[in-house]
Amino acid sequence: MSCSPTTNDRRLTTINPRKVYNSAVNAPVPSKPAADDKHQHRHSIYAAEATGLLLMAVLLLVLTIIRYWRYIPWSAR
Repeated sequence: MSCSPTTNDRRLTTINPRKVYNSAVNAPVPSKPAADDKHQHRHSIYAAEATGLLLMAVLLLVLTIIRYWRYIPWSAR
């Protein structure tokens, strides 16, 4: 793959050689318009997922503590 400008890309050949860096990068895309009604409550799905993950983590912690309760040195300093 060649890095030299092609004949179809004339803007690279008219630019000063010192300013060629990032000259082929596109301009930033304008922000998207406001969300539709169907996408408005999508954040509740992510909240439910996070809640479910936290519940699973707490359940694993409780089961681990129940399983190893008598082997935990509670009086260790």
